Order: sequence, then structure tokens, then C-alpha cells
Amino acid sequence: MSDLTRAPVRLTRLGRRLTVIGAAAAVAAAVAAACAGTIPPPGGPIRKEAAIILSFTPDTNAVNVHPHAAVIQFDEVVAERPSGSSDLAGLFLISPRAGEADVAWHRSHISVRPPHGFRPNTVYTITMLPGLADLHNNVRKIGAVLTFSTGPTIPATTLRGRVFDWQTGQVAPRAFVQALVRKDTSVIYVTVADSSGAFTLAHLPPDAYIVRGFVDANNNHTLDRIEIWDSAGINLTDTSRVELLAFLHDTLGPRISEITVRDSVTIRVTFDRGIDSSQDISARLFMIKAKDSTLVPITSARSAADYDSAVASVTRGHADSALRADSIRRVDSGLASRDTAAGRERRARLAARHDSALRARIPRPSRRSPVKEVVIQLGAPLEVGKYYRLQAIELRGLLGKTHTGDRVFSGPKPPASDSARGHSRADSARLLRLRGKKPAVDTTPPPPAAAPAPTSTPPSAPSSPPLSPPAPPPSTPASPPPSGTRSP
Repeated sequence: MSDLTRAPVRLTRLGRRLTVIGAAAAVAAAVAAACAGTIPPPGGPIRKEAAIILSFTPDTNAVNVHPHAAVIQFDEVVAERPSGSSDLAGLFLISPRAGEADVAWHRSHISVRPPHGFRPNTVYTITMLPGLADLHNNVRKIGAVLTFSTGPTIPATTLRGRVFDWQTGQVAPRAFVQALVRKDTSVIYVTVADSSGAFTLAHLPPDAYIVRGFVDANNNHTLDRIEIWDSAGINLTDTSRVELLAFLHDTLGPRISEITVRDSVTIRVTFDRGIDSSQDISARLFMIKAKDSTLVPITSARSAADYDSAVASVTRGHADSALRADSIRRVDSGLASRDTAAGRERRARLAARHDSALRARIPRPSRRSPVKEVVIQLGAPLEVGKYYRLQAIELRGLLGKTHTGDRVFSGPKPPASDSARGHSRADSARLLRLRGKKPAVDTTPPPPAAAPAPTSTPPSAPSSPPLSPPAPPPSTPASPPPSGTRSP
């Protein structure tokens, strides 16, 4: 074939290649444009809000559902290890409880189920506690609650209450609460109190329950022997309220743990556990003996809270009396217009009333806290350095157990004197000499004496005799001694 016939074939092949290359370039450009429209460029703003719940499966308040697991869907990927807990199971409660929840992590959603699956004809409440974090370490500060029923109905009942630490009189935040059915204690409804000790158990079947709350110190959702707790029985029909006063349950009575001598006629006694608040604290419950078995008279014994309140009241009364006397004195002297003491006192009283109003809004237990400290006042002073024995007689604990015990303590310490401090310094110097060391000497030069100020009046005669002896007086003839006497 000649060159003229081969040229059209080459041109045709070249055109085909260019067409294929152009089509490929057009497809690549279209793909690039599509990718640019869906994938955001890197380096955008970092998310600062926690994961948001998008949906629950099954829906909340759903009935006649039989799910394999409850699913919570979030708007982003959440962390597999939550903040403040070892695993995700510690953040979820299933009520009624049949063991620890079976929790599975699936990036942006979490599935929760009981260890043996959901039972039929049962109302379930799944509680997610605060603490779930995302990949940017944004932590959810609030929890979430999902309620559904595997039966046809959801009861409209509510059990509310609050858990207190009875000994301190404060609320018990994050207390673990259980409601046990009396006729079948294997059915246990659970929840966790909030930061103010308040809790709510909703949608429980009407029945008789034992409600128990305890301070879960190790966060294992189980009542341990050393944890404080309390329980109460209720009959739930529609709405009920209960107060739980948690304390340490044991079979021992109060024992003396510490004795502090405030002064020669006042001692403060601390016990290792609370005294029954219904027992009257009086002098007949205590006896003090000296080393020679002589009795020390006791004038009064009362709780430390009552004693401190009485002392504060007396101190406040004295301060008010002094303020009134000072105001009267200033009015009489014509200084009342410049007096600011009354204004300061008025502002202080307003601040005290404001603080009292804030304290009044803080929840307090309905029953008085157990007595753990007692102040004893004596009719005769304790002698310095001597030992005494205090006996507490038949003190009753919170469970009704009584105990009689005693403890030895020493009287007030002698006050430190200047001579004692001087002897201490001398003994320290002697000890240094025995060790072959020289005691430290103060090498700081004394300050220069101040020059006498010039004066226009002549200086007075010195009060002390001069250093050189005075000149002898002029000699005079000695007079003869009188007759009948001997000259010296």
C-alpha cells in the first residue's frame, strides 16, 4: 500500500484516540465537581457541642413492642469509652433490673438490652446517665430516658422522693434507688438520684413496694456493708412520695472516739457513730472521775449544735449591745453624721438575711440529725496536768443498741511562760556545746545612738555621780569631841 492510501487510516485512528481521551477527561471533571460539592474541605471549625440524640427505637411510650434491643441514634460518632466510667454499661440502667445491661457500641448509635432479653407484658425504662462523650471529648451533661412496654398498657404512676445523708443533714447526690416488689423481691425497679438527692420512678405497676436508697460509694450499683442506706415501705396506687435518711446500719452502740478540752470547765466529746435523736442528752448520761476516784461535778451536757448556737447567740447579743452603746455615744458627742458603724451593721444584717433565705431553700431532712458531738460543762475546774476518766452511760444508737464505755483524758495544758522559753533556749545552747558546736551568736551590730537634740536651755545636772571623784572641801579645824565620848 502506498503512502497516500495509508495517511487517511492514520488520521482516523488519531481521531479516535483524541475522542476517547476527551471523553475520559470530561468524566474525570464531572467526578471532581461532584466530589467538591459533597466533601467539605479540611480545616473547618471544631465542634464544641455534645452528641445530640436523633431517635429512639422503639419509640418512647410505645406499647406491644418486642425489640431485640433498644437503639439510641446520635447525630455523630460517640466515644466507646465514656467520661467518668470504665465502659458504656456503667452509663445505662434498665428498669426493672436483671443484672448489668448489655450495651453495644456501633459508632453513631448504641444498642441496649437486658442480659436475657426483654420479658413480655413488662414496662421498661432505660436511663442513660450523663457522661457520654464524642470524639472531640464533648461530654453530655444531661441524660435521657426511654420508656416502652412489651404489653398493652403503661401505668400512669409516679414515685418521687429524696435521699439524705442523715448524719450530716445534707442531700445525697447520685444515690442509687431501688423499688422492690414485696411479694416478689426479684423484681427490682432502679434509678439514680440527681445532684440534689431527688429521684423519680415512673410507670411502676400499682403494688406494695420497699423503697431503698444508698450512697453508692464505689459505683457498682450494689449495696455494700460499709455504705449508708435507708428503706421505707409504700403502697403505690397513683402518686407517692418518700423520704430516705441514709445512715450506717450496724449492731454497735456509740463509742467515744475523741475528747477535746476546750478550757478547765468545758470538754467536747466526739463519738464514732450517731446517737439516737430521740434520746435526751443530759448530765445523767456522763460521769467524770479523777485519778483518786473523786467525782467531778457536771452541770450540763448538750449536743454540740445546741451549744454552738447558744454561744453564737450570746456573742451576737454582746455585739449588738456594744453597737448601740457606741451609737449613743456618738450621738451625744455630735459625731452621728459621720458614723458608719450603723450602716455597716445594717448591710451585714441584710446579707445575713439573704444567706438565711438561701439556706432555707436547701433541702433538709424532716427529722433532726443524730448527735455525734456532745459538750459537757463542769461545776469544778479540771486541774492542770492531771488525768481523768470519762464514762458514757447507756448511749443508744440509731438501731436501738446501747453501749456504756469510758476513755481517759488529761486536764488542760499549763500555759507557756517566758522563763520556760528562756530555759528552753539555754538547754538548746547546752546541747549544742555537748555536740561540739558553737551556739549561734547574733552578730548584727546595734543601731547607732541618736545624737542629742540641740536645746536653748542649759542642761540639767546629771542624776548619776560623775566618774571622777569630786574635789575635797577646804580643810577646817576639827572640833573636839564632847566630854565623856570616844572619838571614832
